[in-house]
Amino acid sequence: MRYHKYSIVFNEIPREITLAFSITGCEGPCKNCHSPFLHDKNNGELLTDQIFISLIEKYINQISCILFLGGEWEENRLNYLLKIAKRYKIQTALYTRMNFKDVSRALKYNLTYLKVGEYLEGFGGLESVITNQRLYQLKPKKADITKLFWPQAKPRQL
Repeated sequence: MRYHKYSIVFNEIPREITLAFSITGCEGPCKNCHSPFLHDKNNGELLTDQIFISLIEKYINQISCILFLGGEWEENRLNYLLKIAKRYKIQTALYTRMNFKDVSRALKYNLTYLKVGEYLEGFGGLESVITNQRLYQLKPKKADITKLFWPQAKPRQL
């Protein structure tokens, strides 16, 4: 598994300070993709155990969640990394263009949060009240938390 970059983000998972990894090899593309450089699985750096663990340990006092922006196409490796994060008592998250029912049970078991649905330009991202995408909190029980992105949103008049 390779990653293009990592960063600390504050708005991808509500109420979490998140270490996010942009994983390369996306099988998209979504129309008007904002990250076409992520399609090539050879882009980026190899996400080794050593790099992953060193970043967790570097930021352990600053983060509460680890997010993979993609990576489900390497499910075994992704599950392995999610298990490492859980050992550090860190919440885990995945953004995927898949449908909820198509994400494996094994992945869901190792995730706290799961965003599903490809980006459809006319519907917008999670901040749009008409989005097709959904963010679920899977633990302690499944709940659709997409509306947390809409604190000031008002329904559009048709």
